[in-house]
Amino acid sequence: MRSQNRLHDRQNFFKYMSADTARKVLTNRTLRWSSPILFNDPFDVPRELLFGITPDEVVHASGRKMAQLIENPPEDTTQYQPHLRMILEAVKKGISAEQKNKLLSGINKITNSLHPTSKSMDELRDLWRTWLPDHRILCLTESPAHAAMWYHYADKYSGVVLELRCIDEIDSAWLAARPVRYLESKPAIYTAEGWADLLFLHQDVAKKAMLDIATYTKTQDWSYESEWRVASFKRSTDTGNFTDYKLDRQELAALYFGPMIKPEDRLSLVIASGAYPTAQLWDVAIGMNCDFSFNAANT
Repeated sequence: MRSQNRLHDRQNFFKYMSADTARKVLTNRTLRWSSPILFNDPFDVPRELLFGITPDEVVHASGRKMAQLIENPPEDTTQYQPHLRMILEAVKKGISAEQKNKLLSGINKITNSLHPTSKSMDELRDLWRTWLPDHRILCLTESPAHAAMWYHYADKYSGVVLELRCIDEIDSAWLAARPVRYLESKPAIYTAEGWADLLFLHQDVAKKAMLDIATYTKTQDWSYESEWRVASFKRSTDTGNFTDYKLDRQELAALYFGPMIKPEDRLSLVIASGAYPTAQLWDVAIGMNCDFSFNAANT
């Protein structure tokens, strides 16, 4: 039976890590979901909102956005703030060219009503600073054969990769994983134009959009990772900037040993993997063509 939480059709995901981390995962049967403040890339999920953007820049961008909406109103206006939705619905029903020109000439009055003050922007920054430590993200990927990821996330080829099954019957958390979108330009929350878009949305819609953009978008520089993410928030019992969630024995499909793993690390992980009876073990080697080969491990 397909889980109601499943958002994709993938059967598995992969997680790169050091041998020491893998030993803790297998022994404790937990996976760590981290706050973005622990990420090694400070340009991933933004640490600060509205950095370098002024209220006036947002207002000017809002005027341009408003003109676009009046010229080409969207079919679905339910996500917009009530007074803006009313204007757009009126435009959709048909107004004269004179009435449209009056609307366009009055854009400053409309956008000024949404004018973000320096105080309100500071309040939004403070809210983000409060959210960020409580945000939890599990980062996964589509393949165990990313050379750069072996280097950066698996201790320079001396770590391992876990293959995780997506099991509907036990409602695996990564059934809800979403792919990261790699953008050619800056994500919306880094620009005045992006904040103008958020400004027009209903508050609840804007909050969700803000979190989604921050969590599930990155620049093209990172596209080689083919990353997927599952996001949540801290539990009331958490004391650090991370949460350790249980890993079911059935969810570990395979363990891939890096080409430069230390013999003692490999041995300890083989032993620890014994608690996962359906997990396969693979040795990863680097071939003559600088590609990876995967061979069933001799234990």
